[in-house]
Amino acid sequence: MNRDVRKYILQKLIELLFTLLFVTLLSFLLMRLSSVDPATAYAKRMVGNPTMEQIERIRVRLGFDKPLIIQYLYWVWNLLHFNLGASLANGHDVWADIATAFPKTLSIVLLASFFQIIFIIGLSCAAFLCPHKAAKKMVRLFCILGVSIPSFYVATVYLDYFAVQKSLISVAGNITLISYISPAFCIGIFGASFYTPLLMDALNNESAEDYAFYARCRGLSEIRLLFFHFLPRAVIGLIPNFLQSIGLALANATIIESIFSIPGFGYLIVNHVLDHDTPMIHAEVFFLALAIALCNIVADFAQWTIGSKKAVMY
Repeated sequence: MNRDVRKYILQKLIELLFTLLFVTLLSFLLMRLSSVDPATAYAKRMVGNPTMEQIERIRVRLGFDKPLIIQYLYWVWNLLHFNLGASLANGHDVWADIATAFPKTLSIVLLASFFQIIFIIGLSCAAFLCPHKAAKKMVRLFCILGVSIPSFYVATVYLDYFAVQKSLISVAGNITLISYISPAFCIGIFGASFYTPLLMDALNNESAEDYAFYARCRGLSEIRLLFFHFLPRAVIGLIPNFLQSIGLALANATIIESIFSIPGFGYLIVNHVLDHDTPMIHAEVFFLALAIALCNIVADFAQWTIGSKKAVMY
């Protein structure tokens, strides 16, 4: 590992640290500005109709009576010791709930990424080989529609048609791997619609390069040029942006999981926000920010690596 790589990694780790500190501190600040007192909400769940004295005792026991910055520093200290406490809603260990839910969300996002890759490459190659300009314009039109429609609306319409009207899928108890296909499809539509025109443009640019002209003069077919020359070169330039989209898909999954009733990471966030479960909310915000930031770091590193290699080539 040379000096430039070590310097770049160190820079990104520092950026990651400050990002996590900012996001988690913002989470504490927003919870403090909320109109709902977490101590009161917890007391009502435990007692039913608590008195002011009971609420104050709970506030002191949970540490909500301390200044915000002190609460935050205590939380950071416990995080460094891998102690995130227990949920105020059900008493479950925070680590255990996150470890159970996050693999479900990750499975959905990876499946959505797989769908995107198949759709992007397949449709872009078909459009490139198609001699009719009208067909290519139709592909771009459908991609514009796919980008314009929010994923949660696609999921709602999808669920209404296939679950309510046709009864082809279940609307509850979705915990099997097969049930992840529907939310993954709804999440993947946006990314596939966004990157397909970009790959189409990249293929057209590669086709106009000088090496393509000389390859055609040597008798190479368009299909051979596409799959052995144009496509590999075009895909490399889109890899960093595509890696960033995985982080965005993680954030998008928080809404889609709730629509499909999948007990993943996003489903937990929505329920715990409604329950004002502060230990779970702070932990979930931290891990979601960490996952998105890591995807961005990997994407930036890929972009930096590709740029460095191109600089050496030229």
